[in-house]
Amino acid sequence: MRKACFIFVVFIVAVTFFVGDHLFFWDTVQLASKHGHFFYENNFSRLILPPEIDSGHLPAFGMYIAFCWKLFGKTLAVSHFAMLPFLLGIGYYVLKTGAYLVGEREAPWLLLFVFADPVLAGQSILVSPDIVLVFFFLMGLYALWVSPSRWLLALAVTGLGLTSMRGMMVATGLFLFYFLCLGEKKSLNIFYKKIIPFVPGGLVAVAFLFYHWQQTGWVGYHAGSPWAPSYERVGWSGFLKNMVVLGWRLVDFGRVFEWMVLIFAGSLFFKNNKKLKGVVLQLGALMLIIFIVTIPSQLLYKALLAHRYFLPLFLTIHTLLFYFIFKKTNKGIRAFNVPRVVLASVVVVGLISGNGWIYPKKISQGWDSTLAHLPWYGLIADAQKFLDEKKINYVDVGTGFPNIGRRELYELDGRQYGFVQKDLRKNKYVLYSNIMNDFTDGEIDELEANWSVVFQKEKRGVCLIIYRSKK
Repeated sequence: MRKACFIFVVFIVAVTFFVGDHLFFWDTVQLASKHGHFFYENNFSRLILPPEIDSGHLPAFGMYIAFCWKLFGKTLAVSHFAMLPFLLGIGYYVLKTGAYLVGEREAPWLLLFVFADPVLAGQSILVSPDIVLVFFFLMGLYALWVSPSRWLLALAVTGLGLTSMRGMMVATGLFLFYFLCLGEKKSLNIFYKKIIPFVPGGLVAVAFLFYHWQQTGWVGYHAGSPWAPSYERVGWSGFLKNMVVLGWRLVDFGRVFEWMVLIFAGSLFFKNNKKLKGVVLQLGALMLIIFIVTIPSQLLYKALLAHRYFLPLFLTIHTLLFYFIFKKTNKGIRAFNVPRVVLASVVVVGLISGNGWIYPKKISQGWDSTLAHLPWYGLIADAQKFLDEKKINYVDVGTGFPNIGRRELYELDGRQYGFVQKDLRKNKYVLYSNIMNDFTDGEIDELEANWSVVFQKEKRGVCLIIYRSKK
């Protein structure tokens, strides 16, 4: 396993060097850059963020990024390398978990499953708090399951509480897994004993939420926030639509191949193991618990089903599939005469293929959860070069998320000007890309029919077009 560790470290460091000049993208513009700028510019003198960028949870990640800027300089490279400890930590805990479940020889396959996942791969090249959440989730599982440690568990839970509201939900899931599925019989005394490592993190989260409520009058979100529309409650039709989206998320980006192999390998496992017990029972319970604490509430709101919100669930699915394929007690695979490496390779190749799943431009997709967005960085640089050469003012250019606002927030280059929110009635120019999900079908049709194209480039399925008004 040492060889696998060495290769992984070299690979992750090399990738971090490769993406070190990539600008902030998607939600990381707010959660890393805007939050980081606030604490950097105010020298950590205030805890509560301005309403327009306040996400409602403890902004520890933004503080961490600002702290790294203070120490090493405010650059894109520093921002990306700030993620390196968490990426390496994810690899460490994945390998340790794989070795515990099956063996050191097979453990690298679990690492491949995890990092071949387009959602984790896409997030891994961003300055993303979801990488931090995954790290602390895996640390918590390790401290509960692989090498029990109440101190490490307390650290993991505190880290989850500091990361986001979803981190708090995941911490709740870890406690339910600990209390219901691991160890002694259930009793009030056992409950008190097991909840102790969760108390520090819980107190930190509750204390901040109470303080935030005192200072702002709200918890979670407020009606005036830019993302308030995402929290609009839906009726029955919206709920059913969200159920369809949920199903889509679970098979999207190559994950359908993983489900096929999971069903196949799982059915062979249960042919020879009639009872649901041991590790399979625990992993199945963990999947169910993580699903229950993180997903159902999102079905009640308009737009809370982003791919990255499913990461803890996806990691649990990878782990269960890894166990089904490589555990020697799964004699069904041997009897079926299918090499385990072939099954695992189908999963890895299938997941990697998900990075090539690009939908038609009128279908929204999670661009931050796939490596398919990589061409964006070169395209936006070329577009800006064109605008500068033509001396077109950025304030005359309308665009959509994630490209609105001063360029300093994206590129850390000091430019205090940037593109404005699109309004086809007022804009002289419009910068459109298919990575922008907030262009309506009508706006796309209007641009194509009644505006002139002055700049157009496409690379590996990602397009960027600058239109000029004919008015």
